[in-house]
Amino acid sequence: MRRSRSTADAGRTPASGRVAAVLAAAAILVFAPGIAQAAFKGTATASTSVGTLSLPVPTGASVTASCPSGRKLSITVVSYGTVPRATGYDFILTDPNGVNVPTTGGTYSEHPAASGTWTYQIHGLYQASPGNVWIGQPFTGTVTC
Repeated sequence: MRRSRSTADAGRTPASGRVAAVLAAAAILVFAPGIAQAAFKGTATASTSVGTLSLPVPTGASVTASCPSGRKLSITVVSYGTVPRATGYDFILTDPNGVNVPTTGGTYSEHPAASGTWTYQIHGLYQASPGNVWIGQPFTGTVTC
C-alpha cells in the first residue's frame, strides 16, 4: 500500500527544515545587531609626537628709559633684538601698581609719571597657528621715578 503525503508531512521534509533554520539564523542576525556589529569592531594604536619650542631672550634688545626730576617718564625701544624662529615681538610696560600700560610703537611718555619702579619687557613671539602664539623669555629692565 502506498502512502500519500499530506500537507502536514510537507513541513517535515529535510529541505523545509534547512530553509527554516536559515530563516531563523537570519532573523537572529537582523534582530540582534550587536552580534552582527561585533565582527566590525577593532582597535588601533598609534603614537603621538609632541614638541616644544623655547624662545630665548632677545639678543641685542635695547631700551632707553629715563625719569629725571619732575617725574617726566620717557621710554623708547631702540631695538627689539633678534630671537631665532620669532615671527614677531611685543613690548610690555608695567606701572608701579603692577598694571600693564598700553604703548604705541614701543614708546611711552608721561608727565608726571606715577612714583615708583616701572618695568618693561620685550618678548619674541612665535605664531604656531591662528590664535596660538608662543611667548619667549623676556628682555627685562626697570626705571624708577
